Amino acid sequence: MSPLVVDSLFAVAVFVLGLTSQVEISDMAPEMFAREPDVWAKLLIAAQALPLALRRRYPRSITLVVLSAFVIDRALDYPSTLATAGLILAIHAVGSELDRDVSLRFGGVMVAFVTVYTFLGYLTVASVGIEDIGFTFLSTVIPLALGREVYQRRQTLEMLEERAERAERERTEEAARAVAEERARIARELHDVVAHQMTVMTLQAEGARRIAKDSDARVLEALDTIRGAGHEALLEMRRMVGLLRTEPDDVELAPQPGVDRLDELVGQMEEAGLSVELRREGTPRPLAPGVDVNVYRIVQESLTNVLRHGGPGATAAVTLRYIPDSIEVDVADDGRGAASSLNDDGGGHGIVGMRERVALLDGQLRAGPRPGGGFEVHAVIPVPA
Repeated sequence: MSPLVVDSLFAVAVFVLGLTSQVEISDMAPEMFAREPDVWAKLLIAAQALPLALRRRYPRSITLVVLSAFVIDRALDYPSTLATAGLILAIHAVGSELDRDVSLRFGGVMVAFVTVYTFLGYLTVASVGIEDIGFTFLSTVIPLALGREVYQRRQTLEMLEERAERAERERTEEAARAVAEERARIARELHDVVAHQMTVMTLQAEGARRIAKDSDARVLEALDTIRGAGHEALLEMRRMVGLLRTEPDDVELAPQPGVDRLDELVGQMEEAGLSVELRREGTPRPLAPGVDVNVYRIVQESLTNVLRHGGPGATAAVTLRYIPDSIEVDVADDGRGAASSLNDDGGGHGIVGMRERVALLDGQLRAGPRPGGGFEVHAVIPVPA
């Protein structure tokens, strides 16, 4: 509930209490007061109560309005009512909404004025007793002090919240710096160690190709494959190093491979010595970028496993099957490395990575030895129409 609504309810409540208490007090001792309640008395009650709806927005102005109505009501010597609570709430707002110096100066003047005014009433009006002076002082100075306490607590809470937000920003910035430093370290390691060794391997392959130009054609083909794969790996390594040394928000990602590059992938595998048959079933259709690149990566990882573990003479068959609500990817081989492929020996994470890719796309993946020998990877990925 908004503060304006709360204050409006308080204002109405004070107004109702003022009207009710006016009737009761005038019936109890009408002879004590110079005037009987009339329309003007009710208007003065309204003036002491209803402006309280805006006491937090305009504490000084509302206090002056309520105080003026209070002064006129007492000067005309109407029966006193609970509408005087309006002055108490207004002075409380002075303490709770204004800063220290302003609230103490303005509130102090209000307390002094009301106390002196009550003292003068004691001297001139029969309905004001000596005890009213002390009551008036306490009923104004205490709300002012309580309002000051509310103001201080609110300021303290805001300060703590600001400190917490600043600390959170500093933690976020520190984490970002740590990530940037780690990215830079990884980039240095890739550039200084891995890229260097790959460069040496590629240069050695080129040198061996020149030396062995009259050797067996299979040797020359293997050296050409090593050289080509090395060059491609170096290009990919440079791209990765560039990404690591660039802020994530500023990275312009290069186009990722998709199913349209599977023929190129098959050609690379065949150059490396693996015979691959690629089949497409159903009507090919555009795939979402996330599905497109992950299908390519699943086929790439599966064929790489066959190349690593299938043994000499292994062959593989890749099938892409387009069905209305999904795409199926099937990579089967007749090699002898089924167990090692399943376990991803050598510290690799190929099968695990494929499972994670398919799971992110709400698909299913099955990988394991085939009954007649070899290994098979089968993935089904939803593709909404």
